[in-house]
Amino acid sequence: NGSNDCFPIISTTLVRKPIHPPMVGTRPLLGEITTTTTTTTAPTSTTTTPTADGSSNNINNDANNIWALEQNLELGPLQTPLRCTVIQLNDGTLWVHAPLAPTEEFFQLVQSCASGTLGGTGDVGSNAAGGTAGGPAVVSHVVVPTYALEHKVFVKDCLERWPEAQLWTSPNQFSFPFRGVSEEFVFGKRVSGVLGDCYGGKYYSNGDNNNVIPPWSDEIEYATLYGGTFNIGGKQTTLSETAFFHKSSKTLIVTDAVARIPKSIPELNDPEKLLLISKRSTSDPMPEDTPEARLAGWKKTVLLVSYFFPEHEEPDPSNLGVVTWTDGWEENFVNLAERKLLVPPVVRTLLYAQNPMGVRRWVDIVSRESGWDFDRIVPAHFDAPIEGVGPEEFRDGFRFLEDESVDAFPLEDLRRGLWPIADFVLKRL
Repeated sequence: NGSNDCFPIISTTLVRKPIHPPMVGTRPLLGEITTTTTTTTAPTSTTTTPTADGSSNNINNDANNIWALEQNLELGPLQTPLRCTVIQLNDGTLWVHAPLAPTEEFFQLVQSCASGTLGGTGDVGSNAAGGTAGGPAVVSHVVVPTYALEHKVFVKDCLERWPEAQLWTSPNQFSFPFRGVSEEFVFGKRVSGVLGDCYGGKYYSNGDNNNVIPPWSDEIEYATLYGGTFNIGGKQTTLSETAFFHKSSKTLIVTDAVARIPKSIPELNDPEKLLLISKRSTSDPMPEDTPEARLAGWKKTVLLVSYFFPEHEEPDPSNLGVVTWTDGWEENFVNLAERKLLVPPVVRTLLYAQNPMGVRRWVDIVSRESGWDFDRIVPAHFDAPIEGVGPEEFRDGFRFLEDESVDAFPLEDLRRGLWPIADFVLKRL
């Protein structure tokens, strides 16, 4: 699709979070762009002041210059967080990972990350993008980290706003249903480089002809995972994801590879949609708006987006189109939410099961060979940042590669939804 003017499953309500608590010192940031009923939870050393429009202004200084911006990924009433990570590079310009929906609020919040590092003046001095802080030229690099549509569909729009930015992608990007569509049509410009692996001061080719070493690789290293291979548009295509390690903040940035399910409701979720999902039966009236009902809606949302047809959502045989939740669904939520790191069921079942050796090799690089000493992970979905998680905890999250019985998902959740879908996809694609 060469036109990204409309993508209806993204909610454009926006919030920005510093990745970790600030150091001494303050600087003004633009306010969180949220509804009047949702605000960002600020670190304890941050001052939050309300504004007339109901948003908030956070006064903080993140010494390592890394932020997360969130919108909602939506499918009908189901809403889960979708995240873009922004890093200010040593030259004062910005590196943007997986841009979100191109609202003016999103653009302003991204650009504001380049302001205020020199005494709060908003002046980053000269930079590689050739512009002033807070303007479009402060964004010098945009990164497409994976094949997945929701993480790249807005790149074309964002590059119209940031025309001087270089574009970096993970390998094997493709268009569908028509293959061979030009990069200019899909992204709005030529790709500056296709990412392979870069760690420990060494660069490893991905086999692509466009092997250009990014100018930011001394600050942000990376390693590319190759998952399942599918026949897409008549061509065998291996789906990939590139993980990034920001050295100064000791942060690992991933897209879909791992996640953590929050036990509490993400702040951008719409209460009305949570109440709708919370109902025991789809034929029941809307429940009273209580914290318990909202939380039940969130837990069921997690099960639905994780398994598609979860075990305890039963069709009513006497009433076509009506489904009822039976006892036991909360235990299945706990099975997901109690994990320190979760390899999402969809990714594990559809992609990683096809190439376990390749996944194991990537895990070895990220957790050992690279020497990355990360102590937090920022995924593009669900909760972030995941604090206190280092290389060994990351490696433990993939123990199922050695033994499928480790960290197994409930059998009926898989049997009802993911296994039939995986069988269909692998036979048809």
